[in-house]
Amino acid sequence: MAEFDLIIFDCDGVLVDSEILARRAMQSVFRQAGIDVTAEMVNSFVGMKFHDILDGIEARTGQRISEDYHPRFWQETKALFTEHLRPVPGVVEFLDASSLPRCVASSSDHERIRHSLFVTGLASYFAADAIFSSHDVSRGKPEPDLVLHAAARMGADPARCLVIEDSRFGIMGAKAAGMAAYGFLGGAHLLANSGEALHETGADFVARTYEEIAAEMAR
Repeated sequence: MAEFDLIIFDCDGVLVDSEILARRAMQSVFRQAGIDVTAEMVNSFVGMKFHDILDGIEARTGQRISEDYHPRFWQETKALFTEHLRPVPGVVEFLDASSLPRCVASSSDHERIRHSLFVTGLASYFAADAIFSSHDVSRGKPEPDLVLHAAARMGADPARCLVIEDSRFGIMGAKAAGMAAYGFLGGAHLLANSGEALHETGADFVARTYEEIAAEMAR
């Protein structure tokens, strides 16, 4: 594991098993606004900044959701997370076993990241100043800005950082930053996914479990 000085974790789908719950909340709010948004449509934008997702859905549907509905996205998501959110299988054991410095770099905003870590019991694994959001930078994933910002704040050379991501946008951002990128398929939303998109966007390794990631890091 001496190859890396820092592990940068995405949050949704990598630390917490949130993507299906978040998709359910997003579809619910769009239905309330009278806009039909399919699961496939939401899935195609996983890993992107909230407003970039809204732009993408507008491009697909030809309809823009009113800003009056925006607060409902977090209200519904937070309620589902509070009741149902769990850590991704194997992540607790992986964090317990790893002594490498670590941080979180997520497209979600700070409130959502911190709430996710709190309700799943993962908050104690990350220092308060080791949590970074796409809202901290001007450009979200697939641009490299967020992970470069995280590495700089953590005092790490990008070439010695490992990024663990579940989305092709996250993998693209990590590779653009000159970092190693591992794709993770262990979230419930990706259990039937082949990982082909992650390979195609440059992932150095794709795993279904944290045991596989630990073994690859130890090779």
